[in-house]
Order: sequence, then structure tokens, then C-alpha cells
Amino acid sequence: MPAYRFPRSLKIQLLASCLILSNAVQAEWSTGGDFSTFYTDDVGLFSVTRRLSLEEDPTQPIVDEPNQGSDAVYEPNVYINWDIENTLGEFQVSLDGGGYIFQNHSDYTHGFMQFSIAQEFVSNTTIKLLYDYIPNLFLGTHSPPQIEHITTDEHNELEIDERLDNHILTMLLEQEINDQFILHGLVRYGARLYDEPFSYRDIQFFTIGPHLQWTINPNVVLLVGYHFERGYTDPSETLQYQDDTGYINHFASAELKIHILPELILMAIFDYEHNDYTSPYEDDIHHNGNENVFQGELELIYEVTEAAALKVGWQHGNRKFNYESESVRNNNVWIGAEYHF
Repeated sequence: MPAYRFPRSLKIQLLASCLILSNAVQAEWSTGGDFSTFYTDDVGLFSVTRRLSLEEDPTQPIVDEPNQGSDAVYEPNVYINWDIENTLGEFQVSLDGGGYIFQNHSDYTHGFMQFSIAQEFVSNTTIKLLYDYIPNLFLGTHSPPQIEHITTDEHNELEIDERLDNHILTMLLEQEINDQFILHGLVRYGARLYDEPFSYRDIQFFTIGPHLQWTINPNVVLLVGYHFERGYTDPSETLQYQDDTGYINHFASAELKIHILPELILMAIFDYEHNDYTSPYEDDIHHNGNENVFQGELELIYEVTEAAALKVGWQHGNRKFNYESESVRNNNVWIGAEYHF
């Protein structure tokens, strides 16, 4: 994709806005990072299962052909935060970057980045704006699409990497109702831009959804949420290939955080996702197709100090397309450490 540059006038306006809001209060910087080592029994499903959560990208496309083998995966991650008090409340700018590094299946290795701005108000309301960028995501090696009236043996034998860039803009509104409940409202817009010759699959999507965080007691916190998402393709592009991956998505999740001991935390997460494909082409495998995904996760976090923690976890997923005879299962296990400066 071409690189876009902000006009000089816009840069000046953004800087001026930040200066006006800062109100001459000294800023605070914080940094940190974590590193995890995973074992996955299906490299093709690893990243999509790891992103199946309320705070990630639960509708990331999966590979067309799972069961691509097992591997060790390494996840380094670092962040930097800038916090300041202004006339409205606390203002924060964050930059978070990391990647998944596959030991033996390097085609699946990719990085990811998130930039966020958050403004807290005295009314216990917080508005967050987030931009997520996941470039060069590998979805597998496939034969290129065929125009409906062109079929040749030479064309069928050719296989090309299917890759895409993900761009996601999110606005999250958090409202503290009382000491026990926090209500979240999420809206996001995204674009998945495929490399040639798969660019006809480019998708724009819109997501809305509520989340509710309930502090049951000082040691138990429950977060539940639901997303509705609609993904659109361009009919003028998909028509000639009779292949449309547009969809309607429903995603629900429940995350339970329990302090078993003062230093030991248990995270238990359950996710459910349902996709209805909207392809109008009767010969398309996605026509009248749907998918159901069930996934569970357990993670133990031991807080060694206020700044350092160790973690170990296990995740199991089960997904089934109605046009396939069997469901596909996936397991990920990991151990990791994190440190905050």
C-alpha cells in the first residue's frame, strides 16, 4: 500500500490540541513488555484463535486448509505509554507492538501494532480511539482465482501465497456506573486488503457491541460482551470469480478473573462465534454457508512483584463449517513472563 503523509498543517493542529489539553502538568512515561513461548498443534489456526477475544480481532480470516502441522511460536511484545492530567481528566497515548515468530513455519510469521489515545473525564467516562495494523498476514498457498469462462490446466497448477493487510479503527466508550459495574460500548471499522491476485476478496467491515464488566467482589471480576459485525465485498470484483467471502458475524465472550491467592490469578475465558456467509453465487462453496466456533481458555498468572509476572495457559478451539463433514480442533499451550517499568 502507498505510504500516506499527514499535511504539515494537520500535524501542527494535532500538536496544538495536545498542548492545550496538557495544562502544563508533568507527563509520566511507562514502558514494559512480555515474552511468551507457545506450542500449537495447527499453525494455520494459531493466530486466528489467539485473536478470538473482545479486545482483539475475532473475525480475522482463517486459512482455507487447516491441519497444517504443529510448531513452536514465540511472541515478543513491548509497549510505551505517555500519561498526563489535563483540564478534562487523565489523557493517555500508547504504542504497542509485537509479533508471532514461528520456528519451523516461517511463512506464518508476522508483526502487529496498535496505537491508542484515551481521554478520561471527571464523570467517570473514558473515550478510547485505537488503530490496529497487521501487515502481510499469510493465509496459505492456493491456486489463483479463475475467471468463470477461463479454465486451463496451466492455470490450475499455479499456486500463490495468499496474504493480506489488516487495518482496524476502533472507538471504545467506557462508563463507570458504580463501584461494581462498568459499561463499554464498541464501534469499529476495518479493511482487509489482499495482495494480487486475491485482491477481489478485499473486505470492509463494521462492528458494534456492548461489554459489561462486573466486579463481583474484590477477588472476582467478570467481563461479558457481544459483537455484531457485517463484512462487505465488492460485487463488481467477486462476480467474475463467483467467489464471495462477505459475512454476518455474531460473537459472544465471557472472561472471569479470579484472585485465588493475593499473588495468583486465574483467567477463565469462553468464546462463541457464528458466521453466516452472504455469497449470492450458487456455485460458491460459501453460498448458504455458516460456521460455528467454540473456544475455551485457562491461564494462571503469578505476580512475582508489582512489576513482574509469570504466566502459563492452555486454549482449545472447535470450529465447524456446515459444508464440511468434520469439525476442526486446535490446541495452544504457552508459558511466558511480563515486566512493567
